[in-house]
Parts: sequence; C-alpha cells; structure tokens
Amino acid sequence: MGKGKELFGHYNDLAKEKGPGSKESEYAGILFQALLMVGERRTFELLEEADEKGKKLKLEYPSSLKKGDAPSAVVLE
Repeated sequence: MGKGKELFGHYNDLAKEKGPGSKESEYAGILFQALLMVGERRTFELLEEADEKGKKLKLEYPSSLKKGDAPSAVVLE
C-alpha cells in the first residue's frame, strides 16, 4: 500500500504545481472522489494496479445518467 500512497501524493503534488483546470488537477479530483467512494486502502490498491498496467483511474457513472448523478464505481481506464 506504500506505493499507492506515494502515487496519490505524487498526483496531488502535480495538480498543485499545474493549477486548477489542468489535466493533473482533474485527475487529482478523481483520486479524491475515489478515496471518498471506496476508501483509502482500495484507492491505493487501484492506483498500484493502474501504475503496473500503465492505466489511470476513472469514475464510472450509471448508464441511465441524469444531471447531478454521482459516480457509481471507480475503474481502470
């Protein structure tokens, strides 16, 4: 889990460096949302898996998406 925590910090630092509206900031927002949805341990595990596979995390929304719907899952992209 240490590597996942480091990755989370790395992406957060990049977001701070690049500023609001940047791709890095958007991704940090996704990671924070994942943290709220699935918890710290699972988010860090997913980050490690994504890093190993060269992927990123993505929020998945219900197929019957209505304005204001919350994401339903965190998946690898």
